[in-house]
Amino acid sequence: MNSHLNQKINPLRLRHCLVLLFTLISISGHGQSTGSVNGRVIDGRSGEGLPGVNIQIQRSSFGTTTDLEGYYKLEGLSPGEYTLSFSMMGYAPHNERNVAVILDVPVQLLVQLNSNVLASPQVVVTSSRKEQDILESPFSVSAIGPREIQAKAVVSMIDILSYESGVSTIKGQLNIRGTSGYTMGAGTRSLLLLDGIPMLGSAAGNVTWATIPTSEVDRVEIVKSGGSALYGSSAMGGVVNIITRNAPLKPETRISTKIGVYSHPRIDEWQWRESRGLLYNTEISHSRSIGNHAAWIRVQKRSDDGFMELNWEEAVNISAKLKLNFGSAHSAALFVNILDDKAGLTSIWKSPANPFEAPEGSSKDGTQGTKIVLNGHYNYVYSPDLAIKTKTSAYWNEWTSFGVDPDYSNENRFYEEVQASKSWTSSLTSIFGLTMQQNNVNAQIFGDHNSNSFATFLLLEKKLRHFTLSAGSRWEAYQVDGKRQDEVFTPQLALNWKPSPWLDLRISTGKGFRVPTVAEMFTSARRSIFTVEPNPDLISETSINREFGLTLLSGQMGVLDLFKLDAAIFHNRFEHFIEPVPNSDAVIHFTNIADARIMGLEMGLGLSAFNNLIDYKSAFTILDPMETDAEGEILDTLSYRHRYHWISSMGIHYWGMDASIEYRYLSRMESVELFQENNLTGADARVPIHIVNAGLGSSYEDWHFLMRVENVFQYYYTQLERNIEEERIATFTIERRF
Repeated sequence: MNSHLNQKINPLRLRHCLVLLFTLISISGHGQSTGSVNGRVIDGRSGEGLPGVNIQIQRSSFGTTTDLEGYYKLEGLSPGEYTLSFSMMGYAPHNERNVAVILDVPVQLLVQLNSNVLASPQVVVTSSRKEQDILESPFSVSAIGPREIQAKAVVSMIDILSYESGVSTIKGQLNIRGTSGYTMGAGTRSLLLLDGIPMLGSAAGNVTWATIPTSEVDRVEIVKSGGSALYGSSAMGGVVNIITRNAPLKPETRISTKIGVYSHPRIDEWQWRESRGLLYNTEISHSRSIGNHAAWIRVQKRSDDGFMELNWEEAVNISAKLKLNFGSAHSAALFVNILDDKAGLTSIWKSPANPFEAPEGSSKDGTQGTKIVLNGHYNYVYSPDLAIKTKTSAYWNEWTSFGVDPDYSNENRFYEEVQASKSWTSSLTSIFGLTMQQNNVNAQIFGDHNSNSFATFLLLEKKLRHFTLSAGSRWEAYQVDGKRQDEVFTPQLALNWKPSPWLDLRISTGKGFRVPTVAEMFTSARRSIFTVEPNPDLISETSINREFGLTLLSGQMGVLDLFKLDAAIFHNRFEHFIEPVPNSDAVIHFTNIADARIMGLEMGLGLSAFNNLIDYKSAFTILDPMETDAEGEILDTLSYRHRYHWISSMGIHYWGMDASIEYRYLSRMESVELFQENNLTGADARVPIHIVNAGLGSSYEDWHFLMRVENVFQYYYTQLERNIEEERIATFTIERRF
């Protein structure tokens, strides 16, 4: 076996596997007699038809959406009883149970949906690679809808993820339940997907958030348990799947402008420029249907002076998506994003007396580059019981840095996947898939390297009355520069118990893994006072993830329109944990420390009341992140983790106005790597984080207005040592849709 693994992965093997896969699944025949369900979905108050409602047959690959008048039709259904799920953003979800389908007799079904401000997506796809009710997910999942994104007028998706339970960020690096900490942007344990396709860079394994078109996002799904069994390396700490919208049936044009003004530093001695810094962000998008197909295109221009000297950015971003529908059996989608940007390159501040200025000689440091993302999907519904999905992606990234230490990098990544979903009986389904990925990088900082991987995964799901048992596994092989890097098998087992429509309990365990990135193995660089040296002997890290959780979700109860409570206890055990570790000379090597353990508790609450007049969300996370030895004895606290994390927000919606206030708290970091706190002089002091944001918005006909203030009380803190965080900024956004 080892001799085969040492060979390069041949693309022909994937093709042979695909041919075999299609041959095996083609045994399901056509031609049986079928029935249909058709009807209309209307607004519970006005009685008007609702366009674009998502309709899904539970435990099936069949689904559709309503037309402009709210009408829909599902055909090709075998006789039997079905449960239909109806969902739409801004409306409480509805399940229609025991819908009896009879041969050649159309079933007529009228459904009413009731509006709800807090209603987030209740149908998710990320946790089990298929559409399912969020209460039937075997893992902790949260979802963000477009209403929440628009209410904050976010330009970067990272700005809204920071206000989700269990999620935090450090310098743009995503942390789910503290798994990643801060790794200098050279690796992450939280996988980002765009429409189900991995979005991590080929060299550093980090995320370029500017490539995500925030105004065109349909929803964001966050899986907080380890997802390596289904998604492979970098998913050991969780998965974030950003799903872009399809164009609406009616033609629509959006024009929006966001203008922001940074405050001067509250301490006079810290002021470093005469005028206030400004932010401009302008977007123009157009979407329309083209027969049975639809498309949208978006152009964004961004100019940001930044809150400190090297925090400036200029960018032009073009995104487009084409959705093709060929009847009920065939559909395809193509997404493209082109980002051309130029930005300052920060390291540390000039001094504690000048925290907003760059070190001497570094004021002209920056980067410029072009990134291109091309994603494609093709879905074939062979029958109500069998669906085949294929995905392909290409990513190109070229950048250069200028200033004190000029550098360059040319990277590309190609990804292919095929997945078959099969319903064997009304209670047993399976998902089988193959993936292949190739990465190449030629950079001064990393060298010239290539890597590739091949994986196969399988998920079985069995429903027994109120129980859903899920068992998954993944086998993956990695090569770096033509040599075998690793071969990993990751099993996963989960159980969901839903004793009533408003309650679910879940328990899961699984193995996770992450292969070191090219950046972690080969980076050789000097930046300001930091030096990073390569460590090609790094090996993969693995984990065992365990979780127990529950969700309560209720509709109308007295003055409450919606109530949701979510809680989870989790325990993650890591082996050969990879962390950037400096030596006594401040030279950093990425190192496999002995072991690590992260355990904790997470609780979230959401409610709306008084006919959607008030909504409230709150979440609290407790972490215990520890470095341990092989026997499990505690050695130290893991660096760059906040032990306590609390977020809270309230909205009031009255007389066409939407007012909001948000609060985010993170406890003082107990451990860092670079500059330790000096209790005598007060140098490099670490403090807890208290951030308050406020907003006021209104809509009038085709116009929408929003005023927001971020960091209202101008609170100063650091997360990464000697890097002050964002100054207060006031923004005004105006948008017109026609």
